[in-house]
Amino acid sequence: MANIYKLSRSPAGNMLVLIAAFTFIVLALALFGLGYLRMLGSSSEQKTAIEAAALAAAREVSNIVIDTPEFGFVGVSDSAPTGTVTQAGDTFFTPVHSINTLIGTARLDLLIADQLGVAELEELALNDLTAAKVRAQELVDTIEVSLAPSGTAQDKDGANVTPYVAAEQAYKQNQIRMTGSSNYVAGSLQLSLGALASGGPTNVPIPQPAGSDASLGGSNTVAGNYKSYTNIPYKGTDFVFAGIGDSVKIVDQKQYVDTLALPYFYRTIIRAEAQQQVNDSGLNKSGTLKAVACAQPASVYDPKPYPGALTISFPDGMPTGPQTLANPMAIYGAPLDNGSAQSDFYTSDVGDYPTDMGSQITTSGGWPISSDTNQLASNACKIAFYDWLKRAGTKANVNSVIGMHSTPFDPQGADVPWGPAAANLGSIPRGIVHIYRFDTDGLISYQSQDQKPMPYYVVSHSQAFMESFDVLSNGAPNLVKGPITLPSAFLTWPTATSNGQITFTGAYDLYVRIYSHRPGRINGGKHAGEPMDNAVVAYGGPSVNRSISLSLVRPGVSIFETSFSGVGAQGKKWWKKGQVGFIGAPPGLSARDDFASLPGGGIDTNPIKYEKYDYTGGGVRKTYTENGSVADIRFRRVLQIANLDVPTEKEFAYVGEK
Repeated sequence: MANIYKLSRSPAGNMLVLIAAFTFIVLALALFGLGYLRMLGSSSEQKTAIEAAALAAAREVSNIVIDTPEFGFVGVSDSAPTGTVTQAGDTFFTPVHSINTLIGTARLDLLIADQLGVAELEELALNDLTAAKVRAQELVDTIEVSLAPSGTAQDKDGANVTPYVAAEQAYKQNQIRMTGSSNYVAGSLQLSLGALASGGPTNVPIPQPAGSDASLGGSNTVAGNYKSYTNIPYKGTDFVFAGIGDSVKIVDQKQYVDTLALPYFYRTIIRAEAQQQVNDSGLNKSGTLKAVACAQPASVYDPKPYPGALTISFPDGMPTGPQTLANPMAIYGAPLDNGSAQSDFYTSDVGDYPTDMGSQITTSGGWPISSDTNQLASNACKIAFYDWLKRAGTKANVNSVIGMHSTPFDPQGADVPWGPAAANLGSIPRGIVHIYRFDTDGLISYQSQDQKPMPYYVVSHSQAFMESFDVLSNGAPNLVKGPITLPSAFLTWPTATSNGQITFTGAYDLYVRIYSHRPGRINGGKHAGEPMDNAVVAYGGPSVNRSISLSLVRPGVSIFETSFSGVGAQGKKWWKKGQVGFIGAPPGLSARDDFASLPGGGIDTNPIKYEKYDYTGGGVRKTYTENGSVADIRFRRVLQIANLDVPTEKEFAYVGEK
């Protein structure tokens, strides 16, 4: 019988096969997981790097500035006057204005003009908006060029700004190596400009007080500020703010767009894109990762702590007759707005007139209000007010500005003695100046104080000076002084006469000086359109001289006495054609122009007789840290000088001294 054998496997051998198979599977999974982790690590690494690149580019872009003829230096961000490249001819620095601030200021000023019901102020605000849009696009074009690999721009200190270089460096420095091999693809970084589809918060405040602009709400504002990339029209005019916040930050790259269905917009959102090469030698695999991030630049909001002062001056007393001026709003209307009250528009060439050697009064550029072909005296006053208003930027309180216009002028004090005692001329009206300034919260402070005709004020280099004669014909009752001995002041008066008579007529002339009409270094002269330092309008002083409690306009602080001035038209500048004026006769008569007169005639250039730019030293201008003179609206009362022995001899003058 044959032997039969049964074949069988050892249990131990089966386990070895199973263990080997399981080990292979686990190893494969581990290798796959390790590769996946490497990929995740590289992706996270690249996300960190690309966000760092976007933020670095946005920080650089926030520093870019351009110089413009309408506003001076303009950039993404506001800046106090500290930049060395912004230095004006007088060695002081000038500020930088954010494009959003310019747009917000124009919108606020249009709102105020509309609520005042003054069409010419609206026109001036719209003019500024038009210019702001042009310069905003110019800035965007400059930024776009700077985003190229070799692109550059300048900051307020004149240093080169290179967003691409900064972004690439930030990308490389923020790569965090994990495992395997990962490298930035050289030259793959791309920077571009765009917008946000749904907009976002800016740091430009909406008009105050709340509710003063009924068109604003949750759809176009965020936390009390305007919303970017949203049309926020007012009175049929479109206003769109750029994507600029209070800090540089990452924004959702899914919201990034190249175009928007808006009347206009400015691309300020930075999109950064770069590629990373990932190699895994263990898996013998490689690949390219692409990452994208977007960032928004920032503006450091300038509080404009001391925008400067507007003054309305009556050195010869206020009109108290039929053509009285009761408040600031009155200077916008009749009789200053009739066709006969026309203004000449001048500037000062070479330097400040008349204290700088070689300076002269010359015809200025075009009248700022194109709709006014008559160049009305009332509009000269509006131009002065507007140039003061816009220096407050976006902080001017709407109700306070409206309330200022209807707040009555303070009455002037008692009459003052005039002339030498021997002349026995009695008293004449006391002068008064009304001073308006913005406080830090945008409310307006108002004060009044005594004023004398001297010191006179210079006309600032390349700034605005306007004059208009006989703007009032019946501003006050006639006041007669005499008889008095007058020197040989006229060609037909060969000797002094003791039978002269001085009549304070009811006529008033108007002189308007604006120190901030043309901001910036290009058109603003050696002071770049910055206010004139002046202790009279600066904050600080011994006492408050006004007890009236106002809900919208605050009483201010009394300081010292001073005066303001202007120049005379060629047709009425001198008392008589060919005659150079009085020679300093008591009781202090001067020519019918608004400058100090020399004995024997002509303009006295002695600096002692003028309020002028006294502050020196360069750097931050004094009028950034305290108020200076922005504009002065000055009314001078006309005197008639008569020779009673020769009735045909009647000429005109102003009070020179009190």
